[in-house]
Amino acid sequence: MSAFGMSYEEQKKRGEAIYNAQIRHLISESDAGKYVNIDVISGDYEMHENSATAGRILRERRPDAVIHTIHRHKSYVGRLRTPRFISLSRSAP
Repeated sequence: MSAFGMSYEEQKKRGEAIYNAQIRHLISESDAGKYVNIDVISGDYEMHENSATAGRILRERRPDAVIHTIHRHKSYVGRLRTPRFISLSRSAP
């Protein structure tokens, strides 16, 4: 399990669904090559030429964001960022 009790697959599924339903139709051809970082909890997003910059701007608005990154009209980047205060480290058995 990942952040907020969601698996990686669930986070990816939510990010893709939000992008397809709420964001894709708002993006123009001039945005080709940009990254869309989506908070899969709130549906808020940020688009920028640089993925890290988009993530930083989004996290300023949504500090607890669980971010799914999509590269505009290209394959999904497949990277999720969890809130910084959540540790995903596993303790030794």
